[in-house]
Amino acid sequence: MNKSILFAVDGSKSSLQVASVLGKLLKDQTQNSILLLHCVQQLAALYPGEIAEIGSVERSSAEFQKKLGDAVLASSVQALQESGFPADQIRSDLVLGCTDPAQDILAKAEAERIRTIALGRRGRSQLQSLLLGSVSSKVAQYSHYRTVWIIDSEVQPSRKVLVAMAGVPDARALTYYATEFIAPIPHLHYTLFHIMPPIPPTFWDDGHILGPEEQKDRQSRINKWRREWTQKVEKFMDKAADSLVGKGVPEQKMDKRIVQTKEGIARDLLNEIARGRYQMVIMGKKSFHERKPFLMGSHANKVLQNIERAILCLVDAS
Repeated sequence: MNKSILFAVDGSKSSLQVASVLGKLLKDQTQNSILLLHCVQQLAALYPGEIAEIGSVERSSAEFQKKLGDAVLASSVQALQESGFPADQIRSDLVLGCTDPAQDILAKAEAERIRTIALGRRGRSQLQSLLLGSVSSKVAQYSHYRTVWIIDSEVQPSRKVLVAMAGVPDARALTYYATEFIAPIPHLHYTLFHIMPPIPPTFWDDGHILGPEEQKDRQSRINKWRREWTQKVEKFMDKAADSLVGKGVPEQKMDKRIVQTKEGIARDLLNEIARGRYQMVIMGKKSFHERKPFLMGSHANKVLQNIERAILCLVDAS
């Protein structure tokens, strides 16, 4: 697996804080490299208030844009180095006249064959820079066969990783990514986590009050469904645990948890992330390939919009 990360930066205070978070996490990984990418927008792509701030059309020239872009990249390199990330593992690139930052980020990742893209999660950037609050969602949607890290400017220092597993294909993709990319990072504690779906409609009441024997039979079938579901999940969790141990993760640094749905899968996952104070959350998503969108109502998108103080790693498990 290519261990490079394409990190889109904008020079804002938040972006520099994200650089520090990323650098501290990866500073001891000699196989990791970071490609910093800054996209300077065309004048026509800016909002009216931003155009007024520029002061003159001359200042939007390519020469001026390059000067600003170089300054953004230099400050981002400095933030990474100050966090302990080695200077010789950092590269920089600049896109001038950008009209669609998300597409430029994805095009660069494709050209460089980089499988991991990192962005800040919230907020509008400063003048002539990325709209990271919207770009992050768009990159996550269209990043086919890529993993996208959405990083808060402040994250929990817990060194705890939640691997949120759904089904078998999802678990395979998450296991491969966690094993190859995350496991080499030292001193992390992993929780393999699964939320069982609600009881299927076939077990719902069918319009009449159940008698004692019917209630007993219904509960027996529900219990059987839960046992079989749990056994299926335990199999792919055991495989994931074996893979992580094979990469050097100590068994005592790993937990496996299967819980029942309470408020809904996305809300239950967010509650677990907050309760457990996880530094990193790895979960699957659907891409737009084969017309299967990363929908606004999907679990991954709900987590993306509401997670706080964490690194969210969205793995294309399609």
